[in-house]
Amino acid sequence: MISRKKLEEKYLTIAEAKELLEKRRAEGLEENPEEPMFYEARISLEHAERFVKLRSEQAMELKEKLTGLFDWLDERLAAKFVDLMPEDYFDIRIIFSKEDYTPTPEEAEEIIRLLDDYRE
Repeated sequence: MISRKKLEEKYLTIAEAKELLEKRRAEGLEENPEEPMFYEARISLEHAERFVKLRSEQAMELKEKLTGLFDWLDERLAAKFVDLMPEDYFDIRIIFSKEDYTPTPEEAEEIIRLLDDYRE
């Protein structure tokens, strides 16, 4: 049996995942034009295309800015913010419903202001 080990763990936004899946589809078209991707990858790409809110470069930039904003805001939460793009304090509280920390309304407003700069 082949075993696999985890080399690294990184949280991706939907936009970043979409970019990776599109690259994989392009590689797959060269290898096998009839079926360039597995079923699960095709479904994941369809989902990403449907729900992506930003381009990959914008998503990476916003995620980086969010992680630098507060000490308690890690890469996982920043990716959630980029994917969901909450619009008010209530939406942010829902994201933090199972977290140990809940941001203050002032912190939430700062996050929303930063997200507003990237909204279309």
